[in-house]
Amino acid sequence: MKKNKKKMCAWLITVALGLAIAGCSNAKMTTTTETTVQQSETTAANTSSSTTKGAYSDEDLNTSYSDSDTKIELSNQSADITGDGATFENGNVKITKAGTYVLSGEFDGQIITEVGDEDVVHLVFNGVNITNTKSAAVNAATGKKVVITLVDGTTNTLSDGTSYEYADGEDEPDATLFVKNNLTINGTGSLNIDSNYATAIKAKDNLIILDSKINIDSVGKAIKGKDSVTVENANITINAEDDGITTDGALVINSGNINIEKAGEGLEGVTIDINGGNIDIVATDDGINARGLIDDSATDAEKEAYGEENQADTYLRITGGVVNVNASADGIDSNGQVYIDGGTVIVSSATSGPDVALDYNGKAVITGGTFVSTGMQEMAQTFDSSSTQNFITVYYDSAVVAGSEIKVTDKDGNTVLSYNADKEFTFAVISSDKLSTGETYTVTAGDNSNEVTITAGGSTIGERSAGGPGGSNGNGGPGGNPPTGEPPQKPTDANGNELEMPEPQSSGASQTEKN
Repeated sequence: MKKNKKKMCAWLITVALGLAIAGCSNAKMTTTTETTVQQSETTAANTSSSTTKGAYSDEDLNTSYSDSDTKIELSNQSADITGDGATFENGNVKITKAGTYVLSGEFDGQIITEVGDEDVVHLVFNGVNITNTKSAAVNAATGKKVVITLVDGTTNTLSDGTSYEYADGEDEPDATLFVKNNLTINGTGSLNIDSNYATAIKAKDNLIILDSKINIDSVGKAIKGKDSVTVENANITINAEDDGITTDGALVINSGNINIEKAGEGLEGVTIDINGGNIDIVATDDGINARGLIDDSATDAEKEAYGEENQADTYLRITGGVVNVNASADGIDSNGQVYIDGGTVIVSSATSGPDVALDYNGKAVITGGTFVSTGMQEMAQTFDSSSTQNFITVYYDSAVVAGSEIKVTDKDGNTVLSYNADKEFTFAVISSDKLSTGETYTVTAGDNSNEVTITAGGSTIGERSAGGPGGSNGNGGPGGNPPTGEPPQKPTDANGNELEMPEPQSSGASQTEKN
């Protein structure tokens, strides 16, 4: 559900979890992700392939290049081009046909594509440093797809200025790395982006990031793929004034390491699937936000009402990985559903209402994994009673101070779960596959110690001291009403394949603008 929110500075959450998760206030959770990278080389080509979970085209996985490909050697404000399909004009490099282009060196100017609608341009970054103070460093306004390969062992840099110069009536490109259609970034090299005008990486169709190491500093958004964003085996670090990774469609993270050190909203999409990886988010707004879209023509009142609806085709699903969220607003905010099926999820939210750790309009169900959230009671929600994994909801009469350890121990005194919170809290939700129905556990937090006997469908300690929707049964919305409606069209991944929808139902609203 959407609320008026006061923005606050984010504080870094430090947590430690394990099987019997021993707390340590300055330790960050880590886990081993299922990542396999294999590299093979020949004298003519540099290729790499990854064992991937997602379905990708041959173009997406292609990292090869050879001596027969066009070479572009950059030097300050000039370029030495060997081969066909590229020219140096008016201080810029212009690519005019499909093919592979190997770039190296430093350049003050812009890489431009002027190719056919069905053409695929493969740019191999073999140690480049491209700066354009007047516009985007890369402006791929034409072509079906751009594939950028970062050569293993190389560091590549893109940067822009604080303002762009546009022709009359134009407002694009509007990103340091701008692609009008589809973009794939692959290869095991590094890409650093210093974005001083707007977005750092923007694709107006689908965006895929495989294997690469990407570091972004942006005055706007860090990564935007309009139709979808898919991340696998990548290492991404983000410092952004606006959103971290965002899309108006499906966001899928299969593996890798994503460290959002600063952002407005950390992860944002209509549907969000986290299947693995290590993800750390520090957000000045919501940590993870699954939100629907509403047509531009809607009134402000209609948009506000839509934001309060159960947008049943919207969801966050976590099946694996380690996710740490430290948000100054809602930790997890879904205008539809939340599904925790696995992994380890730690959520810390605002220290004052109405923002909460877990916020949803439909329902939240946990079936596996480890989950701990801390926040305030005012609008707090917990999991739905239909959850198949046991959980404990805890209300505290007074704030538990920052740095306190939440610990769950069994009847023999063995630690089942332990977590050190860096923010004060009055509400917590705890779930683990080690909580057995019928068994009695002790939950301690600061000076508080309470016993609880686990019942299926959720167990509660204490009573709510502040009003608001969502009680111990966890159903979102006033009165805890379950979601209703008809199945919507399924969202698709970067290659147009339908994504599996968890119990979807349609809100009936058009989706052309974010709410």
